[in-house]
Amino acid sequence: MALINRFATPSRPAPDWRQHLLAGQIEAALEMDAPDMPAALRECLLRGSRPAQPQTDTGALEPLLARLQSLQRHALQAVDQVEGTFAEIAARCAEQLSFVGQTRGFVDDSGHSAEQLRLAMQAELTATRVFFGERLNALVQLIEERSQASRQVIDAIDNIGRTVQLLSLNASIEAAHAGEAGRGFAVVANEIRDLALRTQENARQAYRQIDLGVLGEQLEDLLRSSEERLAQLGERVGESLATLHGLLSQTGAQLGEIESNNRVISAGVGLGMAVDQHLRNRGNWSQGLLADLHHLYAEQPPTERAQALQRLLGEEKLGALPDRLQRIRERGLIRIAIEPQFKGLSFRDAPGRPLRGLDAELAQAFAHWLGVRCEFVEHPWDRCLQLLECGGQRREAEVDLVWSALPPMPGYAEVAFSDPYVFLPYVLARRAGDSRINSLEDLQGRVLGCVNDPAALAVLENLGLRWQANLQQPGGRVQLANLLAYNDQSQIHRCLLDGVVDAFAIDLPIYHWACYGSDSPWRGQLEILPGNLAGELWFYSAAVARKPQNASLLQALNQFIASYRNSRDYRDLTQRWLGQTYNDPNWSFASGVHARCAGVEVV
Repeated sequence: MALINRFATPSRPAPDWRQHLLAGQIEAALEMDAPDMPAALRECLLRGSRPAQPQTDTGALEPLLARLQSLQRHALQAVDQVEGTFAEIAARCAEQLSFVGQTRGFVDDSGHSAEQLRLAMQAELTATRVFFGERLNALVQLIEERSQASRQVIDAIDNIGRTVQLLSLNASIEAAHAGEAGRGFAVVANEIRDLALRTQENARQAYRQIDLGVLGEQLEDLLRSSEERLAQLGERVGESLATLHGLLSQTGAQLGEIESNNRVISAGVGLGMAVDQHLRNRGNWSQGLLADLHHLYAEQPPTERAQALQRLLGEEKLGALPDRLQRIRERGLIRIAIEPQFKGLSFRDAPGRPLRGLDAELAQAFAHWLGVRCEFVEHPWDRCLQLLECGGQRREAEVDLVWSALPPMPGYAEVAFSDPYVFLPYVLARRAGDSRINSLEDLQGRVLGCVNDPAALAVLENLGLRWQANLQQPGGRVQLANLLAYNDQSQIHRCLLDGVVDAFAIDLPIYHWACYGSDSPWRGQLEILPGNLAGELWFYSAAVARKPQNASLLQALNQFIASYRNSRDYRDLTQRWLGQTYNDPNWSFASGVHARCAGVEVV
């Protein structure tokens, strides 16, 4: 899957002096000797002060250049996100073409198999029809022969009847002539005896001729042969249907992959659109600020530049930078960046309702501890840290801190992380009662979901899981059918319930309330398997900009965390959102040291 590393700080070549200034590369901008650079701006950059207005030096420009540098960095991070997303979409589209080609092949094979089945059935039915026709014709002929023989026997019996009738007549005539009576009747008696013998013989022949036992045996043989032929036909049809079923199953699997890719592509397009809006925002802000600077040094009279520069600094919220904690207390308000779609961490029960969850309630508890109001600045999770440098829109102030499920990680030099405010396991969730999924090994050939977080993806890889995007890497003990990494936090519960994924690997608090919360819409439908996939506990920290004026705020934040973790309120809070309070014996709040923080400065 495409990874979006929110901790990377990319660098790219700048095409002209404006882009060099955006990146804070003043010397590179001066070396270009650009004729369209205002002379006063060049003079200020070269000499470190404006001769005509010595009261205005480059110190006033430094915050503006830093702001431009931050905007440029945010834009480049957004470009990296878009490039990663588009690269993933391109890869998925290539897979789509491959899957469609394979599916077309399966469909063609299925059609060919179906045609072969049709031809085979047609041939078998024709052969069966011919077979039955021949055998039935033979039976008809046999019946005809037996009928003819029976007619001959009947004719013989008829002749015998006539003879007996004549003999009776002769016996009557002889009796009428009464003479020597006994002599004539002896002859008649002999003839009658012969006639009786002939009649008996013909009766026996008629019995044999009319006997249909042979015909019955042939009919039984015909039926037996018919059953065998039909059984063979059924086997061939079954084999053909099994082949067709296999082809259709492969087609269904390919269509499933296409559907999975479509979900990834759809999510990628949605992310690309969001990043595009963010990129436009930062680009328009940069261009507007550059235009203001150009107007300031190219068109403003020298006598008015100092005042105009101070006004521009005020519009950009870049005036004097006092101690941030002092400023928070003076205005009675702390502005905290947070992701509003993290179920269990920071979310709403319904539109218009206040944020609730572990992060939201801890942030509010910190504001209460400071004695100020809490204002949440809702922003996508992967871009919350950018709000520490500048606001979401131009002329909007940056936030005071970020409190949104952040793990301290190396590579983000502009951020200082607090002590951990919660420890938690990384778990595997499934649909309630789905006995097929009991461990990672049961994910062989299945689809796993996770949040698109580099740390989570690294854990899954280290556990030996492989999926389409990393199958070329060595090792691995479980080959997933796919891994769907979600950027939209509002989809990470529904996708499991709807069967889009077979299981979901997730930070415990993001799923605990969803599975077991009394007011959760997924209660009783999702469940978490025991154990910790990560092997060691994860933790979240709050973050501030790494600037001197934030030192007292970070110190106060760490003091709050150390004291609040020992309170009953904290135990009740973690019980509600995690099911229990987790503690890592490797962490020492006194020293601020933890094994996972190697290479990460946690102030």
